[in-house]
Amino acid sequence: MPRILIPLLLLFSSFSFANSNQTVYVYAASSMTQVVERLIEKAQGQGIEVKGVYGSSSSLARQISQGAPADIFISANTQWMDYLEQQGEGVKPSINIAGNQLVVVSGNKDVRFDRLDDLSNWNKMLDGQRLAIGESNTVPVGIYAKQALQNLGVWQSLSKHTAPMKNTRAVLAMVERQQVPMGIVYVTDAKQSKQAHLVSAIPMDLYEPIKYPALLLSDRSSANQVYKALYSKEMSQYLLELGFTPLTQ
Repeated sequence: MPRILIPLLLLFSSFSFANSNQTVYVYAASSMTQVVERLIEKAQGQGIEVKGVYGSSSSLARQISQGAPADIFISANTQWMDYLEQQGEGVKPSINIAGNQLVVVSGNKDVRFDRLDDLSNWNKMLDGQRLAIGESNTVPVGIYAKQALQNLGVWQSLSKHTAPMKNTRAVLAMVERQQVPMGIVYVTDAKQSKQAHLVSAIPMDLYEPIKYPALLLSDRSSANQVYKALYSKEMSQYLLELGFTPLTQ
């Protein structure tokens, strides 16, 4: 190999390593996709590359516990954050950055609910078809939905007619494609969708408070910069615009 090429190869190799060293991996609940996309934009201005990995909180938490290269984790509930913190994950305690609310949505804009505790209303609207929800034992949006339906006194019957999905985006997609008459998602999902229409808000006293804790998993300065941006004033305003409720501890 010509000698002149060796320094050049070393230079390019070093440059690539420097870039990859700046990449911050944010593992986030699907309902946080837009928030992470905003982080990606802001970080670019600081010369930091951010990559988002999205899915259900349960799936992501398990991946992280098994060694996935996450620098930041944003969960859609405290249960899966507790799961990681109890294993000693995290550079510092997690911080709650946002809240959310459940709503019933439909692909039919004329569907309306007067009483959520009336099983006959649900049966009429579903008309023998299924209600799309998150998987009710592991996926946060499904866990919250189950709590709400139990407190409404309709879960025992409706549980036999659900279409459990892996995350809230999958529930929303089922509704948008009109593969199901209705689904239960976060209000932030409903706000961003043009095909899913709001049927009814579900009172927040029917389920545990929906919180999004964020955990810093790396001590790298680039990861810390991105993490701090999550609870900045600018991000709090953006969360409001999306329909989230900004939170501090």
